[in-house]
Amino acid sequence: MREIDIAVVKIPKEKKDNADFFKEKFAKLIDIAGGIDFVNKGDSVLVKVSLNSDRKYPATTSPDTLSALIELLIKRSPSAIYVGDKSAFFRKTKKIFKNTGFEELIAAYAKKVEKDTGTKVRLIDFDDCIYRDRYFPKDIKDKWELQRTRHMIRAPKMLFEEDPFLKGKGLPAKVDHIIVLGTVKTHFLGRFTLGMKSYVGFLDNESRCLFHNIPHKNCYRLKKIAPFDRVSLQNRVPELLTVIPLPKLVILDGRELIIRGGPDSNNRIQPLPSFVPNPYTGVMMAGTDIVAVDAAGVALLKTQKRVAKELKRFSIWEMPTFVRAEELKLGANRADKIVLHTDSKEEKFERIAWFLQ
Repeated sequence: MREIDIAVVKIPKEKKDNADFFKEKFAKLIDIAGGIDFVNKGDSVLVKVSLNSDRKYPATTSPDTLSALIELLIKRSPSAIYVGDKSAFFRKTKKIFKNTGFEELIAAYAKKVEKDTGTKVRLIDFDDCIYRDRYFPKDIKDKWELQRTRHMIRAPKMLFEEDPFLKGKGLPAKVDHIIVLGTVKTHFLGRFTLGMKSYVGFLDNESRCLFHNIPHKNCYRLKKIAPFDRVSLQNRVPELLTVIPLPKLVILDGRELIIRGGPDSNNRIQPLPSFVPNPYTGVMMAGTDIVAVDAAGVALLKTQKRVAKELKRFSIWEMPTFVRAEELKLGANRADKIVLHTDSKEEKFERIAWFLQ
């Protein structure tokens, strides 16, 4: 049996507003997860955040968590730290950068850090990048519902080779490492949205529309798109990781959760028994295996009594996304033992471990 390690820490509710304690705990989390020694001097790093909307954390990545990660990365002397995403196709990413405080945060780092260390810190709206066609392997073409649309997606060129857009700005034109910095929440279509689902943010508008089976004005096979199938979408999520590089580190900030509806709020789906507040758990987790970290994230959701019934009914490894990830050999599977490593003993961690079995 293979063992896969996941780092987990908890920030007590009474200390949730203590900035110094938070940074100390976050640094401990990354250390337990194996650190960020894979970032060498002169490398470029892309921090893939979750900014589907302009709602505050936990609907989107917390600026505090991003700041803590950037400060750790700066110590590795990379040439560039990119913070990037593309919001939902009906929203403007740049506006969301501004409304969530990311624009102001990164501008402050860009000014100070580049002057002191030479490291460039930049916000990247993937719509500003050049996109490249990425074709799925034959076995996915034969099975995937995109047969009725097309056998490829489009993702930022910077993930694979030099992007002239970045090069023209005097920035490192290719990303050496991807770090996923996500939140822990349910999704009204995909059951949950964690590390793997965040890869949808790499897709251009047409690819994202086809991914969700939503008509798009540029879709040249519009009439062949079938009615929406939730299971199909849940199968597609891990398939994106066959054509986009896997992350070197996955961090899930589950201090607060969205446990019904989602991805933007707890009241997306009706009927609800009542408004469901974002429960506070204080839990953060990290690891190098994106499937294992996502499984731990779902386990954290399942510890909540009022979590969506779509998560209550099934074991983690029976859910379509994890079944497909196992078929594609992307990471952890039901035969593996996921081991939680932490700096404290918590009942919450024991419950997470139980749901991972």
